[in-house]
Amino acid sequence: MTGRNLILQRIVGALYILAGIGKFFPQLESVEGRLDDASEANQGTVISGFVDWLDSHPTGVMWFVAVAMVAAGVALLWNRRGLVVAALYGQLLMLVMFVVILVSSVPQILVMDAAFFAAAIYLLYRYHSSPGGRVAAPSGPSREAR
Repeated sequence: MTGRNLILQRIVGALYILAGIGKFFPQLESVEGRLDDASEANQGTVISGFVDWLDSHPTGVMWFVAVAMVAAGVALLWNRRGLVVAALYGQLLMLVMFVVILVSSVPQILVMDAAFFAAAIYLLYRYHSSPGGRVAAPSGPSREAR
């Protein structure tokens, strides 16, 4: 992976960590408030039952999302191919779920999540199109240098 791609990967990783930590501070983003709004906006839709269930468990949702985002961010910063690829696929799934659940109540989510989605797709493309088993740049000293 080129230096520019590694910088993008690390920026996205740091942003995921910050967003995950931010879930614990309602002043930054109230997960409970978002779920209340989503439950109300999705009444009568196919996903209303699922969103209502999420709304009834805001603390569990907050912990799940926060841990998933921080773990993905750490994986992106740690830069181990298998973990990075798994984190990127997991984040794609999570972003899709965020949009499906929240777009009715927070349409601007499309802009922010589209940027993260595009970054993940681009990084996955770079990982899958690079030859060889290890495409990421080493994050520390090489074995030969020791």
